[in-house]
Amino acid sequence: MADDLRGAASEPRSTVGAGLPLPPVELADRAGTPSGADESLEPFLSVGLYMRGEIERLLPDGWSWTGKRVLDFGCGAGRVLRHFLPQAGNARFVGCDIDAPSIAWIEEHLSPPFEAFVNSEAPPLAQQPDSSFDLVYATSVFTHITDEWSGWLLDLHRVLREDGLLIVTVLGRGASDQIAGEQWDADRIGMNVLQQWSIGGPKVLISEWWLRAHWGRLFTVMRYEPASAPGLHDLVLLRSRLVNATREELERPEPGEARELDAVRHNVRQMHREARLLREAEQWARSTLDYERAAHGEARRDPAPSRSEAFEQLERTLEELRRSRVCLASIARSKSWRVTAPLRAAKRRWRATNQRGRSTETRRR
Repeated sequence: MADDLRGAASEPRSTVGAGLPLPPVELADRAGTPSGADESLEPFLSVGLYMRGEIERLLPDGWSWTGKRVLDFGCGAGRVLRHFLPQAGNARFVGCDIDAPSIAWIEEHLSPPFEAFVNSEAPPLAQQPDSSFDLVYATSVFTHITDEWSGWLLDLHRVLREDGLLIVTVLGRGASDQIAGEQWDADRIGMNVLQQWSIGGPKVLISEWWLRAHWGRLFTVMRYEPASAPGLHDLVLLRSRLVNATREELERPEPGEARELDAVRHNVRQMHREARLLREAEQWARSTLDYERAAHGEARRDPAPSRSEAFEQLERTLEELRRSRVCLASIARSKSWRVTAPLRAAKRRWRATNQRGRSTETRRR
């Protein structure tokens, strides 16, 4: 899937991080790099090594690890963190994640030299004082954050020292076909949220122009590298600016930017398409499930027949579809939907004005 970055790390490479203890498969899989039927942890190692290399490549000339304080925001079970073992003797590396079992595993097996703590799903990072870090990196994190993106961005800005660096990955051109099922068109993508529960939960597509407009209110965008191949993430290097902002200011549409409205309109179309596909999939799952029940009951003549693996999978699929539909219904109550209400209202006014104009022109003819 586009969010696991495996396409960039298909060739196994030796690494110091591979010599450290490996997490259980179930923890490694939570990082978005499924181990597959053979339960190999090679994807976990190779993707982590690849991202460590990308982080180092993005750092500005003259960067030195000596004395630096570094935060891996959304570290999981240390997929990237473990590969900074050679630098951990000269710098302080800290990881955080909402998954308590992953943090507990790091604390037991990788600490020292690495530190780790559990954070809440919503900001702030309560354990960390202001200006705690020289560098924060977040890989495959803002690819999933929906309503809380502005709050987390403000808190990462808070824990970074003045001129501190932030490196993130976001889903852009390289993810459009797989995530949205459509060709990339930056003019109609701002921050577009898709509720893809079938492939791991919400996915967030972000355009470079939108990130520069909104994130640029807190950070200087030093480098923005679009994905070099399908399935990869865009890479962004930002430097903290000495400014203050609120969530409302970060979320406010960019003045005079017509693409803000176009992106909201397209996101609505995307969500309608998702809802339609979910309804069709649910109807298919229900009919197949009914067929399986009837077939099992007639074949076994048993009021409580044993269930085949396929039968159980169909029930799980149906439950996932129900959850997806609930999630789609909740969008209208979300903060991001409320924030974009002025844009949707402007769209309705524009449409009404256009319709009146066409009606007047028709009468004149």
